[in-house]
Order: sequence, then C-alpha cells, then structure tokens
Amino acid sequence: MEKVATNGEDGGPTSAGRRKVLLWGGGGGVLLIAVVVVVVVVLIMRGGGSLPGGPLGLVPAAAFWVQVVDVERLLAGDAPDDEADDFEDEWEDRLYDLGVSLDDLDTLVQAQGDDGTVLVFDGDLDFEQIRNELDDAGYDDDDYRGYVVWDDGDLWVEAAALLDGRGEVVIGSTDAVEGMLKALSRSSGSLLQDDDNDLRRALERAGQGWIVFGSEGCQGAGVRGCQAVGASVSEGSESYLVETTLAYLFRDERTAESELDDLEDYLDDAFSRDVDIEEVKTDGVFVIVTVSVDEDDWSGVFP
Repeated sequence: MEKVATNGEDGGPTSAGRRKVLLWGGGGGVLLIAVVVVVVVVLIMRGGGSLPGGPLGLVPAAAFWVQVVDVERLLAGDAPDDEADDFEDEWEDRLYDLGVSLDDLDTLVQAQGDDGTVLVFDGDLDFEQIRNELDDAGYDDDDYRGYVVWDDGDLWVEAAALLDGRGEVVIGSTDAVEGMLKALSRSSGSLLQDDDNDLRRALERAGQGWIVFGSEGCQGAGVRGCQAVGASVSEGSESYLVETTLAYLFRDERTAESELDDLEDYLDDAFSRDVDIEEVKTDGVFVIVTVSVDEDDWSGVFP
C-alpha cells in the first residue's frame, strides 16, 4: 500500500497537499489564504502570549511550516460545518487504521522541515490498541534513543513513535520522526524553546482562533524584509462572520512601516470581492491585517 502519511508528491504536507495554506501569491489566481483541510487551532491570547505545550512542544525549531488542530473545538461546531466535514473526510479513516477515533483526539499538529513532515496528536488514546494495529500491519519496532520507532509496515504510516508518558503519537518519515525524538531526548531544540524563532513569534502574534498556522518567509507578497507570517481564524464580531488575523513579521520597525502600503495593495489584489479587509496596521516589527467574510462564503472565497 502506498504510504501517504505526511508528504505529498511535491514533498509538501499531505493534508495541505491539495488545499495548502497560502500566505503568499505568485502566479495568477493564487489567493492569499486557502482553506486548510486540516484546521489549525493554537489557543493563545490575541495580541501575543505563550504558545501551548503538548504536541506543539515536539515541533523542532528548524520547522518552517506549522499548523495545529484543536479537534475537540473543531468538531464541537466552532468552525463552519464544511471545515469539520473536510477534517473528518481527511482523517477519520486514516486514524481508524491505527485504532484511533476522532472523538479520542484533543490536538493534532503538523510541521514541515528539512526532514519532511511530521504529524503529532494527543488525547484519550489507547496505546495498546495502537501497538496492536501496527503489529498486525507488519511494522517493526526498533529502539531509538530510548524510544520505540515503528516502521516498514503496510499502512499509510511510514514511521511512528508512541510516547505513552506524554500521551502523544508521532507519525512521519523515519528521518522526521527520529529527528523529533532526538530533540526530545536532548530536552532542547524545539520551536517553543527558541524565543528568537521568527516562526514562533509570528504564531504568537497571530492571536486566538480556531485556525492558527504559520510559515517562514512571505514569498510572492511583494514586500521586502518579511521574516515570517502567522494567521489565526476565528468567529468574527457577529456569529455568522469568520475573522482572519494575519501577523507579518519584518526585520525591524522601519521596514514594517515602509512595506505597509505595498502589502495592503497586494492584499487588495489577492482577496476576492467577498472578503472585507477591515484593518491594516503596524505594531512594532509586525504588520497586522484583519479581514472578515461571511461563513457561508468561506469555502467559496478560500478554495
């Protein structure tokens, strides 16, 4: 069976492989943001705050793309119904292969780096059941730095590590899983431990939402000196609105000020007419953009 766990044909994330988050444009018709099949949620204070630990605490500092899913909140109806349906369509059968139900999950994280993409999730997990499923599918269990890595089996998973003590499961390419376990064994080298990490700073500044995601760089946005961008999506000022906050991190305050107008022009061209750009402002080294759209237009505006 072809393993499609974490990397698409182009090396990108699977769940984002077909409908990847786009924070930048390029060719004609490329929008600023696309709906993410895996909905991302990072519960942090709007305007900045501490990122949560849990699965996000395993993401290496070298990651250049991150998204986190608060599954419980997503399935409880905080997001538009189409997003919950997309998430279920994408993950229900795959997780069932591992003996995991969507109802068991609390958080799901994907991160991409040089070693590939890793998936980490936690919740009310039956680790014995997961082991049995991996064993029945022919996976080998080998020791790596005090952890057990399962690989070379018949499911969509290339490699997996079961972290019973943390209540978490790591899935990805063998190199990516072992790289994450290497950082864990050293108790250093994670995204959350690097206070100067541009991606971490952008994620923190993006604020609270039922989607938060981030990436290094701002390619295609037509601005200079942009180091990283984070975005959060949440319910707007009215229950029928979806609000998106984008946090563009620049190398210094002067660059943020000088690039604001060019960024705003880019946004005007990138978004469809159904999106209302409510505010574009500087905040120190950040340019903060707030936009809203009717939830009924969500899937149509962000294909």
